[in-house]
Amino acid sequence: MKGIFKMDYSNGITVFIGNEGFYAEGELRDRAITLPVSGSELQGFLEGNGLVTPMHEETYIADFLDGVPFDHPEIFAHATAEQMNILAQQLKMADPDDLDKVEEWIDSFHTPKNITQLMNLIEQADLIEKVDFEYKDGDTPEENYAFYVLDENPKLKESIEAAGIAIDYKRTGYDRSIIDEVTLTDSGFFVDSGEAPNLNMYSLDELKELIGEEYDRQDDKGFFNEEQVGLSDMMGTLRDAAEHKHDTRDNTHSHDIDAR
Repeated sequence: MKGIFKMDYSNGITVFIGNEGFYAEGELRDRAITLPVSGSELQGFLEGNGLVTPMHEETYIADFLDGVPFDHPEIFAHATAEQMNILAQQLKMADPDDLDKVEEWIDSFHTPKNITQLMNLIEQADLIEKVDFEYKDGDTPEENYAFYVLDENPKLKESIEAAGIAIDYKRTGYDRSIIDEVTLTDSGFFVDSGEAPNLNMYSLDELKELIGEEYDRQDDKGFFNEEQVGLSDMMGTLRDAAEHKHDTRDNTHSHDIDAR
């Protein structure tokens, strides 16, 4: 069952990096590295292990040591080492609760087409409004939602009981989910009436600036020390600044692991 095992990105993510050119020539050449690392470290790793040469520059993600993030390998079909490093930076900085919301959003709606769309979704996780059920003993999400609705509206529940009407929890939950504009999941529901994440909000270059450069600054200042607080607030401020920049522009125009 999905969602039982939660991946921990606080110590990075280990990937096997290959080279498209060598692969096309019939040579399988890949090495493992734990990301994120600095841009210079990544380049040194690639060059030092013969994964990039002047005639072979395009990298790809061959495999993941501890499982595919969000359990959707198709997202990473055309991802490069640089893109994966940016995502690893983002995952390391992200609130685990936000990543849980992102995973459920993907399972409930649709899968990002590529790693850039995934990073856009994570960057806008605060737009995902998810409510978890307190009562989860129903046989279906519809039944659980009916219990939620009636608990939130005690007068409605009293009037139904006073009228002697037997409550069809599954039908009630289904009907109310349509009226309330929510998408039900096994654990709760998404509110559909608010602003939805835009998976094409930022270009790859914008994400690199927003995530990568700030990660380097925070890493230099020790922001990944367990005692550091306020990281989530800081990232929110940075995102707001980037969105302002984006809107303004629119308006004016390793550690190495031996190969398997």
